[in-house]
Amino acid sequence: MITSGHGRILGAGIVGAGAGELIQTWVLAIGQRIGIGAVAKMIAPYPTRGEANKRAAGEFFAPKLFGKSTRRLVRLLAGLP
Repeated sequence: MITSGHGRILGAGIVGAGAGELIQTWVLAIGQRIGIGAVAKMIAPYPTRGEANKRAAGEFFAPKLFGKSTRRLVRLLAGLP
């Protein structure tokens, strides 16, 4: 997927078995201007291939969650009594 810096989904592409089913989430998200955060928070009724979409959306947040600032905060909190 391609996103803006603010999490707006600009485009997506999927190749492989089941691609036709997996792309539907992204088509809806782009068409309705649903942000990447909403896709990342999506709860599937049971694990399916569609869960791959949620995991891909979650990767948008990985740099922020595991970045330099987060590591500093964890070190600071770890040093508290």
